[in-house]
Amino acid sequence: MNSYIEEKSNFSKSFFISLTLHILIVVVAFTAAGVTPPSKYGATTVLNMEFMDGDKEEVKPETIPEEKPEIKPVERENNDPVSEKVKEKSPEKSTAPKGMIAGAFAAVDSTLLNLEYKESSLHVKIRYSAGWTFLDNNEKSKLDAVTFWNPNIPNSPWVQLKVVDKYLFRENRYKTKEELDSYTAYYNSEEELEGEVKFEVYLRTDSSEDYIITFRIKGRDAFRQYRPVFMAMLKSFKFGLF
Repeated sequence: MNSYIEEKSNFSKSFFISLTLHILIVVVAFTAAGVTPPSKYGATTVLNMEFMDGDKEEVKPETIPEEKPEIKPVERENNDPVSEKVKEKSPEKSTAPKGMIAGAFAAVDSTLLNLEYKESSLHVKIRYSAGWTFLDNNEKSKLDAVTFWNPNIPNSPWVQLKVVDKYLFRENRYKTKEELDSYTAYYNSEEELEGEVKFEVYLRTDSSEDYIITFRIKGRDAFRQYRPVFMAMLKSFKFGLF
């Protein structure tokens, strides 16, 4: 019995020694091969593997474009009231405004003057009112001047058309210039002297003669009353080959 127990004890010792030697051999072998045995809880390192096959292209990670927020232009607030007023008051394109004479021509009807004066040397024509008369004056067989008035009323308006030599014209004598169809009109504002109101228009033409037409009447109120008649006479004036 003692012999059996002793043999069993010796066998256990021998098995333990043999197992320890095998473990030492395995550890030494792994160490010599440069391989670290796996840890108890799994691998702690990552292996980077490179493929040297020339037929395969290197796989690059796909780059996802970063989404950028949409930036909208910021409208600037206009705090300049002057610029706003200028913008609001900018007029639309239109035709040029008419001058004083052209505006008067548009407002009067010269055909209501039912009499007409005709002169043959310069081919002058001008209409005048019924009840009026005229007196013309020729110089060297050519018209020099013609005057119209109404002999039936006191302080009658007086209209004179005078022929002038072109070289006597001085543009700086007049403040206003107005281009019309048959001539260029030069004039100043009406003048009043000793109760008589006078308005004169110089007619610059392309012909060999120029003309001056003058309107005179007593009193400012009478001037305003007869002014349409004067403008109708001026509108009807023609010269040359018409």
